Amino acid sequence: MSRRQILITAVYGALMTALGSVVFIAPELDSVAWAGIGLLGAAAIVVGIRLVRPRRPGPWWALAAALVAMMAGDYLYGLMADASADPPPLANLCYLAMFPFVATALIGLTRASSALDSRAGLLDLLAVSSAALLAAWVFIVSPRLGTGGVTGTEWSIQAAYTLGDVVVLVVTVRLVRAAPRNPSAVLLAVGALGMLTGDVAYGIAQSRDGLAPGGPADLAYVVLYATWGAAALLPSMARLTDSPVAPPHGDAPVRGLGIVLLLAAVAVAPVVLVGQALTGPVHDGPVIAVAFGISLALLVTRLNDAVRRHAEGLRRERTLRHAGTVLVSVTDAGAVAVAVRTAVRELLPADTPHIIVVDSSLTDLLPLNELSAPRIVPVHLTPPLWQERLGEFGCVLVCPLDAAVLYIAADGRDLRTVQDAVTVLAGQAALALARIALTEAASRRDSDDYLRAVAEHTNDVVLVLDDDERIRYTSPSVTELLGIWPTPFATLREIVAPDDRQQVDATLGVALTGGRDGTRDTWSLRRPDGTRVLVEVRFRDLRGDRLVRGMVITMRDVTEQRRHELELLRRHWEDTPGAANRDNSARKYH
Repeated sequence: MSRRQILITAVYGALMTALGSVVFIAPELDSVAWAGIGLLGAAAIVVGIRLVRPRRPGPWWALAAALVAMMAGDYLYGLMADASADPPPLANLCYLAMFPFVATALIGLTRASSALDSRAGLLDLLAVSSAALLAAWVFIVSPRLGTGGVTGTEWSIQAAYTLGDVVVLVVTVRLVRAAPRNPSAVLLAVGALGMLTGDVAYGIAQSRDGLAPGGPADLAYVVLYATWGAAALLPSMARLTDSPVAPPHGDAPVRGLGIVLLLAAVAVAPVVLVGQALTGPVHDGPVIAVAFGISLALLVTRLNDAVRRHAEGLRRERTLRHAGTVLVSVTDAGAVAVAVRTAVRELLPADTPHIIVVDSSLTDLLPLNELSAPRIVPVHLTPPLWQERLGEFGCVLVCPLDAAVLYIAADGRDLRTVQDAVTVLAGQAALALARIALTEAASRRDSDDYLRAVAEHTNDVVLVLDDDERIRYTSPSVTELLGIWPTPFATLREIVAPDDRQQVDATLGVALTGGRDGTRDTWSLRRPDGTRVLVEVRFRDLRGDRLVRGMVITMRDVTEQRRHELELLRRHWEDTPGAANRDNSARKYH
């Protein structure tokens, strides 16, 4: 925690302690104290959202709204002069409104995250637990309760509150078990326990002499406000909604006994209601309604998760099928990179911030385990070239693509969702790159064979240089021209005499930076026997040609041609009148 967060947490604890003391020391001010406690807890959650900035703040906003709703009920209840009386209807309405907000928060916190890989098992457990609690209440607890001035309907309302508290406690305890070292999860569970304890203590007090201010119930409610507010002030609150790095395990399909249990959990409430209606008046209407609402909400959430996963699976399947069709027809690595980027954008959820990089420059420098299989890694483990660009995201999906590497930086949950699909896409792209490489190699081989067949029957020398300036092909006539045969992997400057390398380097530098039309020059090269040969050279940059992929050099021996041209030029000057006058003058004076 930063110094600022520590200071804010200390101030929050001091204010919550002071307001909580007012409830016990000055009961006549309990309405004001409860308003301050509730608003302070909600404000702490808002401040925590602003300071920690979780990736998905929605659940925490819902939790703040729940505290405000509960605070409104406590404030209205505190305005009553008689503390032993039942809460007014408006206060009960505020208390009931708290549960939808809490349910929204818990649904957000139990999405696939760093705490829970899947909430399907949790939803099934809650559905069965709520049905079991309803049956236990109706058939075991309710018939044995003494009224003690409390009607059956009031007992049922209290049981409904308790049932909701149990559901909240079960979810928060599941969060603690999934993330045992997360202080925010522990505080949420403590607050849920305080809410359950407070409602049970309130019910016991109402069945006796009425609720007395400053009792165990008030202490439990203060613990609820204080711990839920403090949970949002800690940096660990962000980890409850962050996405994990490990790949998801997936939900196991429900079969056999599992389906029977889910159906029974949903059917318990209607069956109990019909049974009470047929045998007499309905005594447990509120608790039956709440239990059925919980079961229905859990069932709808379970069904919505399944439908959403199925729709996302279909969308990913269509994207992969289209990408496979495109990758089959591409003819160069650039088109493969474009197809991969397009497919990844379609695989990721809409409007998801992301960065996609297809890098082939650092493949040889990466660890072997990074190129073995796609995996999600922290950004700081990526090459330094990309760390600054991808630094705004916490993790990145690394996928090998034959001779390249695909980096996808996005939200961790989105990366986990598309990891399997991107793995398939990476395999398709790797096959496409391998096919293109083999096709180009075969084309170059055919091109070299054709060039060899033509060049072997000409006196001109033909050389082909690779990107590293090493000679890939040499025609046989190079022996007649230069008197040597280049060694394997030799460069152009290595096959000429040391005194002639300067002119070779100068022409080669111009050719490498020139255009596709070519560069011409004339060299005077010394052979191993000491004689010199005048060579006319022409460079053509065909490195971008898919069939050549190199620099083509043509050499022609122009020694005799230039000697003949000089002889003709000399004779021409000898036949002119000026040359005759110079000859006469030379004879006269010599």
